[in-house]
Amino acid sequence: MPTDLLPDVIERDPDASPAHAPIAPGLAALAALSLAACGGGHVDAPGAQGAVTVQAASLPGSGGEPPASPAAADRSTAQDAARFLAQATFGVKSPDEIEALRNKGFDRWLWEQFNAPTLLHTSYLDWQRQRNQNLKASEDMSYEAIWQQWLFGDDSLRARMAFALSQIVVISNIAPDLRPYAMSSYMDLLNQQAFGNYRTLLRAVTLHPAMGYFLNMLGSEKEDTARGIHPNENYAREILQLFTVGMVQLDAQGTPLRDGAGQTVATYDEATVQGFAKAFTGWTFAQSKSFHNADENLDGNWNTPMVAHADYHQSGPKLLLNGVTIPGGSAEADLDAAIDSAFNHPNTGPFVCRQLIQRLVTSNPSPAYIGRVAAVFANNGAGVRGDLRAVVRAILLDAEARDPSLGAAGRFGKQREPVLRFANLLRAMNVSNAGGRNAVHELDGSESSLGQSPLLAPSVFNFFSPNYRPAGAIATAGLVAPEFQITTETTVVGGLNFLVGVVQGGGHGWGDGRLAFDWTAWEAAAATPATLVDRLDAVFFHLQMSATTRTRLLTLIGAIPASQAQRRVKSALILSLLSPDHVIQT
Repeated sequence: MPTDLLPDVIERDPDASPAHAPIAPGLAALAALSLAACGGGHVDAPGAQGAVTVQAASLPGSGGEPPASPAAADRSTAQDAARFLAQATFGVKSPDEIEALRNKGFDRWLWEQFNAPTLLHTSYLDWQRQRNQNLKASEDMSYEAIWQQWLFGDDSLRARMAFALSQIVVISNIAPDLRPYAMSSYMDLLNQQAFGNYRTLLRAVTLHPAMGYFLNMLGSEKEDTARGIHPNENYAREILQLFTVGMVQLDAQGTPLRDGAGQTVATYDEATVQGFAKAFTGWTFAQSKSFHNADENLDGNWNTPMVAHADYHQSGPKLLLNGVTIPGGSAEADLDAAIDSAFNHPNTGPFVCRQLIQRLVTSNPSPAYIGRVAAVFANNGAGVRGDLRAVVRAILLDAEARDPSLGAAGRFGKQREPVLRFANLLRAMNVSNAGGRNAVHELDGSESSLGQSPLLAPSVFNFFSPNYRPAGAIATAGLVAPEFQITTETTVVGGLNFLVGVVQGGGHGWGDGRLAFDWTAWEAAAATPATLVDRLDAVFFHLQMSATTRTRLLTLIGAIPASQAQRRVKSALILSLLSPDHVIQT
């Protein structure tokens, strides 16, 4: 690991225990991460060249009158504004962004985000192909399109919500075998439905060819015992287990129900899975000569919803949830009946809302918190079920999300995912790329990587389970810590090497995709150690930096000559990015 940026005083710190060492390899670094330590026109904005925007007026969840900004006496604290941005975006960009949010108010900021245009990922692929003599679209272009939005888009909340949804209704190119237009159009779907209705989202996800291919609904056909053909159960199983109801019955607050013997009660059985599988038969690529004859190299087959072929749909009755059997009809009617059955099940609200809270705010929301958000899912106040705009607003403005004192109790907070920490770094450094593209991809190698990369989850079960609990204090306390499932010796050391390399190099990527850091504001702050630490506190610690981290940063910065401003910044950045109170969001 490169250490030329770190003065000897840090290595000699006699008080540095393994759990608090500023640069700690292996198991010591793993310990330091303990939760207990807690269609429009072209975009003209720099860095987003080639992307096309979809105007908000055409997006579900937009509209409404803009709320008034709060009076000066009613503004949030700077700390609460910083925490809000950490929960709702890919990281604070600057102290000015915190102050702007305080002046604007949370309600006004949310309204602006609900009404902001979004970048169209597939248009980025189109642009890259055109600027390179119509070369074939590559999977790297799809990953770049995601980072274009995360770093340069004005719709930070939409992007964050879409990423959260992508970890519930998962597709992955881990094989790899998904086509670029399949991945990018799927992200477009999640972006455009991020504030819409969950039922609409479910139907669109079900008919998207990327999902159809990934979970084998595409080409699933009716039973033919003579030929040994049966409806494929893969998608039917996952829409129940992962996308809607879960495996055990829940109360309105997401707590498992139990029978007289104290055992959990199953939500569905194999017969129900088979009923859903039959309901989902008969769908294939939109541009196909026949059910089994489609050109998989045709981009339009990957960004157009699948279509039904009646001859391949299973006729007859189908068992759905809660013992309800439908008589059976057309492929379209049966699909809608199956989606309605899952969407309207009482489990779906608390099951989905808990995971959204985990992705945005805290790993262990209280039952009351889940219940309040699930109640909004059930009824947005106007009799509408599944309103995601209302849900995300309820998540972010809930009293539990806004109370900074809960972090001290040791049960509130979450580990920030590796890609979120990396995005925070790039945004805070005001990265730019003169070539109009970026090369942020391939973040999941072994020796020098973050161990996580969008659209590359190991399976449909995401990068980690929402119920994962590492052995030790967290498990003993009855808590979960999902992100710790990918926190291993390999990923801790690999992530350390990755981030040190990025900071030392002053950016990321290569060629015309290189993202370069803007050092201007940071070097100016570095003239005074306390000023630099204050900026780090605002941008990377949500104004919750511990006294221990502050002291170590001041010692580190003070040991480097003021004439070496950029070295001061780089050293402080490395220590900050590895500090437990940055890695753990409270």
